[in-house]
Amino acid sequence: MKVFVYGGSETLGEYILKQLDEKGHEAVTIVEAENRAEMLEQLGAVDVIMSEDGSFKRALAGVDAIIYIAGASPGSGGSQDALIDAEEVVRSLEEAESNGIERIVYLSPVRLDESDESKKTGGKDEPEKWIESSGFSYTIIRSVKRVGKPGYGKINLADSAGEGNDEIPFEDVAAVLVEALENANTFKQSFGMVSGDSYIKEALDSL
Repeated sequence: MKVFVYGGSETLGEYILKQLDEKGHEAVTIVEAENRAEMLEQLGAVDVIMSEDGSFKRALAGVDAIIYIAGASPGSGGSQDALIDAEEVVRSLEEAESNGIERIVYLSPVRLDESDESKKTGGKDEPEKWIESSGFSYTIIRSVKRVGKPGYGKINLADSAGEGNDEIPFEDVAAVLVEALENANTFKQSFGMVSGDSYIKEALDSL
């Protein structure tokens, strides 16, 4: 499967590119800095496109699915949570849909440990509503804060963070996104996740 990773130049994106390669997928992403392209190719990206006018459309050519890290710039190198331009997210997804792409795994910028007021700040939750009413075969995922710690390979599905469970490793988030791509139990599903005690495939199979 050829997969466009939106935000592939971020820390989380690097884990996603590596895991896609390990599972035999072809990963495509966009970068803003030329010196990052070679590194991302070494991680497993088959095509790294420089960010410029029209680059998003070129990146979608021949793509079967999208992993979308909301809150990321398509070619940024940051790894922090961010507010999003909800209208821009929807515009980019409309373009993907018009290109005949049917599958999207969307990592929401809305975190499970946020207040209801914070979740709506800047319309962060608006793209989720659009995706759910679109023609995509979608999976929408919310998590707690993503951190650069070793992955455990285990999660729990959850609607809230829970006491003492407010972090999840980038590696585990990436594994969930990649596993969800072809797991039919995640199609047309929205769910939250935290670090836990269920192996990732088993957790997603339970949906």
